[in-house]
Amino acid sequence: MPSTEWKFTIEEGKVRLGLGAVRNVGQGAVEALLAARAEGGEFASLFDLATRLSAGAFNRRQLESLVGAGACDSLGAGREAMYAGAAMMLDHAASLHREKASGQSSLFGADEGSLIAVVAPPLPPVSEWGKGERSTKEKESLGFFLTDHPLAHLREEIARIATHPIAQALEAGDGADVRVVGLVAEVKQVTTRAGKLMARVTLEDLSGRLECTVFPEAYEQSRALLLADAVLVASGRIEVNDRGTGLLLSDIKPWEQGRGEYRPVLQIEVRAEELTEERILAIDEVLAAHPGESEVVLYIVKPDHSRLAMRARSRRVAQTDEIIPGLKERMPSCRVRWGKGAS
Repeated sequence: MPSTEWKFTIEEGKVRLGLGAVRNVGQGAVEALLAARAEGGEFASLFDLATRLSAGAFNRRQLESLVGAGACDSLGAGREAMYAGAAMMLDHAASLHREKASGQSSLFGADEGSLIAVVAPPLPPVSEWGKGERSTKEKESLGFFLTDHPLAHLREEIARIATHPIAQALEAGDGADVRVVGLVAEVKQVTTRAGKLMARVTLEDLSGRLECTVFPEAYEQSRALLLADAVLVASGRIEVNDRGTGLLLSDIKPWEQGRGEYRPVLQIEVRAEELTEERILAIDEVLAAHPGESEVVLYIVKPDHSRLAMRARSRRVAQTDEIIPGLKERMPSCRVRWGKGAS
């Protein structure tokens, strides 16, 4: 096997990850798997895999990592059961290898050089993993989320709260003020020359990763929030230097607090010549039907293309899917969208 193929191969200009990319699984273990498959064909079950590997080729941690990464999904059982039964399967396989080595298999009439014909032990009955636990195990095994990112179901709400997705924040330029929503991927505590504690935090969203610096004062206030896989609303200033692009964090809020404080603003844009009293009443009627906490701003576009902004004093609305279609139905030519709000 070429020196890198156990980790990855290039196919049609794309990278296919190899089993060596799974944490805890080294080149020796991958080569043992390939040799067993080449000799006896595809594996039928987790027990079949364990028994066909040479003695000591795999340990519990390596097999659990393969299961957690999804590499064993074709073996006819759920990941949760295979993960829970990995150690048991290896123990049974080790017993069979010892019996074979000691010659005990001949007592049962097995062919020379073969393992004893046995029925595979049943996998333990365990609860099915939910999406969250499945994703967590993938990240533990691969270092990244594969099939379902924990932020995927929050995509639309994040877009309303964050000023930039992380990929755009990285391109915003030195000194830009940004607000991102991200998952805590890594926290490294650092001691300054003055003996104070600060941190370097890696945040990730659906678009990328961002290295953040949390200075001592901010770190002291937010330390309890900086936990692995916590979802945070983080604000600060982009810094570009010879080490790359990062974010100097000035404010950190847990997701549940941030999503409440950074409410999006409903922005309605209407041409001045189309704004009649009847249409104002129609707009107000729709807004009144969806009371909530988000502000409403009406932009009146004048003939010279300048805009006059008017903030509704008596109306706040809820973030519902019905409000924009409702406004468009009453006034098709208006433009409506959710804009970035502030705390």
